[in-house]
Amino acid sequence: MAKTDWILVGFIKRSKNRQKVLRLLEKPMMPSEVSKEIKVSLTHASKIIRELNKKKLIHCLNEKLKIGRIYQITNLGKKILVK
Repeated sequence: MAKTDWILVGFIKRSKNRQKVLRLLEKPMMPSEVSKEIKVSLTHASKIIRELNKKKLIHCLNEKLKIGRIYQITNLGKKILVK
């Protein structure tokens, strides 16, 4: 059984928006869709997505595109979300 990364758990639990984004990304979405769903600006939604992507909690399904990128939660993100 893999060790739980409590630093990542704390990082997610500190922000309701991060939690919302992780839950939303159980189905693939673009940042603009995330922004509308959690009712924050596109800039703020993009920042949250960048943070989660950097920590490997989500990943981009079509990285080669500049516009219209689609993100989805990773297995690590799913494990962290249930803690």
